[in-house]
Order: sequence, then structure tokens, then C-alpha cells
Amino acid sequence: MKKVLSLLLVAMLGVAAYAADIEFIAGTTVGSMTQVTQNTGDEMTLSGVTITSTYGAFNAGTAYRMGKGSVNTIKCDQNITKIVFECLGKVGTSNYGGDGFAAMDGMTVSEDTKTVTWEGNATSVEFTASGHQVRASKIIVTISGEATSIAAPTFNPAAGTYYEAQNVTLTAEDGATIYYTTNGNDPTTASTVYSAPINVAQNMTIKAIAVKGNLTSSVATAEYVIAQVNTVANIAAYVALGNGAYAAISNPVTVTAALGNNVWVKDATGYMCIYGKVAGNMNYKNGDVIPGGFGGYLKTYNGGPEMTYNGDQDLFGFKAATETAAAEPEVLATTAVTANIWGHLVKIEKATVSDVSGKNFTITDAAGTVAGYNGMNVTLPTDDATYNITGVVTSYTKDDVTTVQVMPVSFEKIVDPTTLPTVANIAALLATTDGKDYKIEGDVTVVAHSGQQLYIMDNSGFARVYGPLEHTYSNGDVLSGVAGNVSMRYGMTQINPIASTFGEAVAGQAVEPTEITIEEVSQSDVHKYMTFPGVTLTAVTKDDGTTDTRNITMTDETGEMLVYLNGFGVNYPESLEGTFDVTGFVVVYKKNDTTDAILEIYPTELKSNSQQQFEKGDVNGDGLVSGADVTALYGNLLDGTQVLGNADVNGDGVISGADVTALYDLLLQ
Repeated sequence: MKKVLSLLLVAMLGVAAYAADIEFIAGTTVGSMTQVTQNTGDEMTLSGVTITSTYGAFNAGTAYRMGKGSVNTIKCDQNITKIVFECLGKVGTSNYGGDGFAAMDGMTVSEDTKTVTWEGNATSVEFTASGHQVRASKIIVTISGEATSIAAPTFNPAAGTYYEAQNVTLTAEDGATIYYTTNGNDPTTASTVYSAPINVAQNMTIKAIAVKGNLTSSVATAEYVIAQVNTVANIAAYVALGNGAYAAISNPVTVTAALGNNVWVKDATGYMCIYGKVAGNMNYKNGDVIPGGFGGYLKTYNGGPEMTYNGDQDLFGFKAATETAAAEPEVLATTAVTANIWGHLVKIEKATVSDVSGKNFTITDAAGTVAGYNGMNVTLPTDDATYNITGVVTSYTKDDVTTVQVMPVSFEKIVDPTTLPTVANIAALLATTDGKDYKIEGDVTVVAHSGQQLYIMDNSGFARVYGPLEHTYSNGDVLSGVAGNVSMRYGMTQINPIASTFGEAVAGQAVEPTEITIEEVSQSDVHKYMTFPGVTLTAVTKDDGTTDTRNITMTDETGEMLVYLNGFGVNYPESLEGTFDVTGFVVVYKKNDTTDAILEIYPTELKSNSQQQFEKGDVNGDGLVSGADVTALYGNLLDGTQVLGNADVNGDGVISGADVTALYDLLLQ
């Protein structure tokens, strides 16, 4: 009898001593929500342990983010005896350490704030990030006892209404098998075993269970509605749908102003703002005509209609501009700027700027005043000079009072160029430090022009001119009498132009880039026109694991360098295979005062030099010289987008109509 009791005691002690460490590793175990910044709650489950946050993100890649003020709960059906957070501590000037958690019984924080340890005995433990945001690369939860239940599967994306097919991922704790149905019946172990994302192309209800050993979860249900996008003709019809609509506009619109993710547009029926990454990455500018077929989520923002995204409902259908014709502003006095012309592009002439406070300021002309707001992040004047101010009419409401304001796109200083002091050349202007306007005595040559960026050179060096200009210039154009002042932007010295001095250009000799290796690039090369032959390109991955379509890394035998594609709107290559010739400008990027400046490239061209060699005349690359090559050659001549195969049939180094004749001769032989 004693022996039996002893064995029972040993068995009981064995159960009591049972423990397991459940490791949540950022980027490996992720949350059920799709956001990558802490803007809503999130939840994740692993091996019976569930972690929820009222204001956080568990799928941000390198760290679990628990926002300031969030309550973060760790719970399990078994007893939790220990929890360890491995935190990031300080990142730059931001503190993400464990000292952001409010003090509680059983919790200690290491001196460097990188380790938080809680010890106790509970099935649910709450950590409140009352001090600041806390970021953890790993959360280790120690549990004791045997599991009595298993959590139901989770769905990503979550149930809801979508406007395009979704690939739904089901997730359960490690070691569990998921069974699911799509016919409305509750699943059993005889149902389909989940092995890959489920394509939901039409309305569908997914039900799922998780099974592990002798444990079966409750049934999780997610209902998906795949709705058809409503299409309307124009802005007025879109706005009439009301807040919350998700629709497309079939007719084209014209861009009046753009900066990053903010694009202001108009058509014959109205005005609106487009806000979101899709629109910003198209690099639209004043006068661009956006083809119809684009759409997004409608809401009222700062007194006017905005097309934007809402969670998983993204902006869609945006294409490159089909044509460009400058959208001229309406010339108005300050007293004529009212809420009735919200979204209009206006110009207030002979005005001054005063009462600057952050982004807010006052615009004054002979008629009166109007509020200004620097939402487009242009450089505000700091002098008492008179300006022609072009901007978009917006408004904001505070304490039930609506204020109409002008969001400036440009400030054109009104000056008499003949009265300006002069400097000899570009280098002399860049050497000035008083912020005053100067006119360059000599001619300058245009190297490249895109939007508000103009690169110029003379025999003294190169410079970047940044600001809106009335004319568009090409490589080799020669300008006389240009004027402006010098400022710093992102760690670079640049010229702020007096637009009226940048007039019509005279055609000149095109500027050729200087060939260089990455190792040879230095600070003295900033704004110079360079080409890097035979480099390899490598994708850059963001924290959330997706490809960064704005940046790419180029490498040669001497080193590597970052390439910023949005500088001149160069498209991301369809393929990164082979080698490329990268041509563009060396620039300095300095995000803020706490980061080191780095040198990178604003490319004007990424040209693959690893194209397949084709038989002479095989323009379309199908291995034959036939009539199809004539069609391909004509297509190349018409759009000029790329040289296919051996399009230079006559070998004169130029793709022209003469190659068509040479191709016909080949076919007749």
C-alpha cells in the first residue's frame, strides 16, 4: 500500500513540476490584424497562450508594438508562472524599453530597460504601457500543468466586405490540425484539412476548428462578402455617394497640386483631394491628367471630399498620367477665398506672410487677410518681401468654428531682377550664407528637370534648384540670368529659385554623365551627374517583410549604395537579374538631426545591359526573322519605350525608319 501511495505521490509531483516555455518571436508568430503600426487592437495565439493588445501591432516585423496607453493581456487555460519581455530599449531618441509598463506586483525591469520579468501564478496577466510605447522582439511565457482546451483558429484578413478576391490564411497553435468548411456546415475531423490559403473570389462563409491530440476547439466562423465596386462618371457623382462609399470614377481628372501622398484634382464637376500611397507613388504633378478607372474610400476631411483608403480597402486603379497641361490657378483677393471654393487652386498676388507659428501663418494683401497652413511642407518666407502665393483652398474646424485657409504650393517673390546683386557662377551663389537673392552673371546648362527638381551646371559645378517653375526644361537647355537664394534641405545646399528669372531656354549641348565606381563617390560629388556601369541591383525589404518599391541597393566590385527611385519617378525594374547601368545624381539624405547623413542616388535611368543577344533583324526575339518583327519594330519606333532584340537592323547606332527598310531587305533576300 505504501508503495502505491509513493508512486501516486511521484506522479502528482511530476504533474506539478511540468512546465513549458512558449516563445513568441516577432516576425515569426504574428497577430491576426493586417496593420503594421499600432493603430488598433491586435491578438495572437501560440500553443494555448493568447496575447491581446487594446492598441498595438503584432505583425510589424522586427518587434511587437504595444502603444502608449495600451492594455496588453497574456492569458492561458493553464497557470502562467513567468513572463519575460525582451525589449528594444532605446532606438535613436525614442525609448521602447520595458520601463514603459506600469509597475505591478511580481514584475521587475532590468537597469537597461531591455528585459521585463514577471513571476507569479495566474491564468491572465495584464501589462499597461502607461509611460510610453513598448517594443519587444520576443515574449516568453512559462506555463505549468496540462492543457484542458485549445484556441479556435484565426483568420487573416478578418471577416468583412472586400472589393476584390482575398487569400484567407487560417492560423492555430503549433501542432494543431485545422479542419474547415465553406458550405455553411460545422467542420469535423472528416472535413477538409487546411494546408494553403483559401481563395475567396465570391461571397463565402468559412468555418474552422483546431484539433490537437484529444482536444478540439470551438468553431470559428468568418463571413466574407466580395462586393462589386460602384462606378460613377465624375467627382460630383462620387461625392454625392456620401461618406463611407467605396467607388471608382470612370472619367479622367486633372491634378492641380501634389506632394507625396496628397494629390489635389479637379474636373468639370468639382474638386477633391486624393490621399494614399498609390496616388503618391505615381509622382503626379500639376497638370497631369489621371485616366479614369481609379477609386477609393470617400470621407470628408478638413471640410472637403477626400478619396483615400480605409483598412483593407485600398486606393485602386491609378495609372500614369496620359497627358499634361498646366492647371492654372484662379487669381483672387484674400476676401474672395471662401468655403464655397474649397479645393480650388488659387493665386493671391502681391501678398505678404506674417504671424508664422509652426505650420500656421497669415496671408495679407491689399483687400485683407486669410489664414495659411503649410500642409504641403514648402519653405515659408522669413522676410517682409511681397509674394505671389499659389495654393489650395482648404478649411479646418475647431470648437465648432470652421476656418478657411490657403495651403500654399509655391511662393513667387516679386523682385526686379535688374536690382539684384550678382555672382559670377553657380559655385559663388552656393557659397553665399546670408539667405539673400543673387543673380548668376553667366549662363547655366540644364542637366535634368522633374517636377520641382531642376539640376543645373556651369564650369564651376553642379546645383539643385528646388521649387515650382513655369517652364519645363530638357538636358542641354541653356538659361541666362537665373536668380535665387540658398538654403539647406535634407542636409543638402540647394537654390530656391526666383521663378520669373527662369524663362525660355536656348537649346545647347546635352550634358553627359561622368562614369564612376561606388567607392569613388564622396561628399564633393553631391548633385553631380554620374553613371555607374555594370552594377547589380538588390531589393530592399521593409520591417514588415514586404519589398520597398521606393529604394533599391546597387552593388559593384567596390561597394554598395542606396538608390532612391522616387527622386525622378523611375519605375521599379520588372526583374533584378543581370547587371545594370545606373545614371543619376548623387544626393545627401539626412532624415533628421539625430541621424547620420548618407549618400544615395536619385536615378534618371536604370538600364539593363544584360539583354539577350538576338539574330540580326529578330526584333521580337522569337528566333525567326519574319513579318512579326516589322510590327515589333514599328511599335518600338512609335512608343520608344525599349529596344527589343536587334532593332538596329542597319547597324548605324540609331533606331529609325531606315531600320524598317533594312528589315524589309532582309525579308526579301
